[in-house]
Amino acid sequence: MRRLRVLAPALLAATLLATIAIDSAAPQRRRVNKLRLGTIAPKNSIYHEALLRLRQQWREISGGTVELAIYPGGVAGDEITMLRKMRAGQMQAALISGSGMSFLDEGISALQVPMMFRSIDEFDFVRSKMAPTLESRLADKGYSVLGWGDAGRAYFFSVNEFRTPEDVRQMKLYTSKGDEEMLKLYDEFGFRAVPLDLTELQANLETGLVEVFAVPPLLAAGYQWFGSAPNMLDLPFVSIVGALLISTEVWNGIPPDLQVDLQQAAASVAAEIETAVRAQEEKAITEMQRYGLNVIEADEDLVSQWSREMEAAYPDIRDRYAPGELMDAAMRWRDEFRSR
Repeated sequence: MRRLRVLAPALLAATLLATIAIDSAAPQRRRVNKLRLGTIAPKNSIYHEALLRLRQQWREISGGTVELAIYPGGVAGDEITMLRKMRAGQMQAALISGSGMSFLDEGISALQVPMMFRSIDEFDFVRSKMAPTLESRLADKGYSVLGWGDAGRAYFFSVNEFRTPEDVRQMKLYTSKGDEEMLKLYDEFGFRAVPLDLTELQANLETGLVEVFAVPPLLAAGYQWFGSAPNMLDLPFVSIVGALLISTEVWNGIPPDLQVDLQQAAASVAAEIETAVRAQEEKAITEMQRYGLNVIEADEDLVSQWSREMEAAYPDIRDRYAPGELMDAAMRWRDEFRSR
């Protein structure tokens, strides 16, 4: 018995060592990364459908170790709320517009100066030139850009018919609650901004607290806001940059051998969204017209009036709305494009 008591610990130790050796030789199972991704884009919209494709692609690329849970339609809050949740670790990613991104870094606003760009081509050229600088600034804040795009061009929709900047100044204008940059911008133009959560817009159009707002046609159609604000000025006010963001800390936790393919898939989906948004913009306007939208034509004189009044405020918004050096850079790249 004494001999057995002496041998038992030795046999146990040998068994444990053998088990450890077998486990270390076996392939290591990767930890599953479950990521929550939010967007204010409506459910079943082209944005949402593209994100569902991205979820499937990431699942296949990662062998199921990177799983996306998609929260569309603002169910996770408006864009600023989603970004705050990302900071707190409650969400990990977001498909977001420049309005939200400027909350992280005001440098994004240099791409969203009203009436700065005459065409989509100008906007694309300037964005491509400024993207590395903006990505670096966002990385310093803890966010990685997986893909750039745009959320469309914002047009003014209103309860009552209007035409000029002065008409808009007489109305109460919606802006996203917590978006201090846009609030400052509207103030410089003399607009009477009313900060609200996105989910409050429809109700406040009906009560009269808000009378006008500026959004891309796809959002106005998707959320049916045009039913309460059936007048649209056919003049793009601003091009809205968009991007797919992820927490850098979370991104760095994904194995490096997966990151390249995952980012390529994300960039491809962001590009698909941009192409689809641009193709669908005119269709969305036409469809809303079928249901009563009044499209107000902007002739050359009216376009010139809007441009003059917006550009007159540029010196005042420099450094207040966007960093002066970045706003200057955007204008230089724009002018270079025009000179070609």
